[in-house]
Amino acid sequence: MPTATTAEAETDNPHPPTGFLSRHRRTLTAALTATALTAAALLGYTLTRNDDTPPEQRPVPTAPVTYTVDGEGTAQITYVARSTTGAGTTALEAALPWRKTVRIPLGKTPTITLILPDDGGQATCTLAIRGNHAQRSTATGPHGRATCSAEPPRHR
Repeated sequence: MPTATTAEAETDNPHPPTGFLSRHRRTLTAALTATALTAAALLGYTLTRNDDTPPEQRPVPTAPVTYTVDGEGTAQITYVARSTTGAGTTALEAALPWRKTVRIPLGKTPTITLILPDDGGQATCTLAIRGNHAQRSTATGPHGRATCSAEPPRHR
């Protein structure tokens, strides 16, 4: 039976050569320590992070809306503005002519309503989105009412 040479015997040996561990002990210790510290840091982060924090919210895109009421005297004016949540903002006994420009979130319907006082008169509301005329309506007589509303823009 042929005998193995010294080089072949060394490659078949599953054990590291004598003195290998003692020569590389510092390197192995440093690598194991770094691995353990990294694992501990990841575990600590996972256990202490607050999942209840809402994700960063992107600002809602808006469009400028101009409400105008032309006429004489006063009127009660209710309009949708960005800060309102549903009922709108009301200007009681607003002196006419009246004008207001607000930013409306895209997808929210811009609306203005006017109500004339007891002594009546005539007033016209106008609604413009991004400077483009969208709707006009006229109120006449005692407690006359007019509403202007337009389909909101869908995108920037």
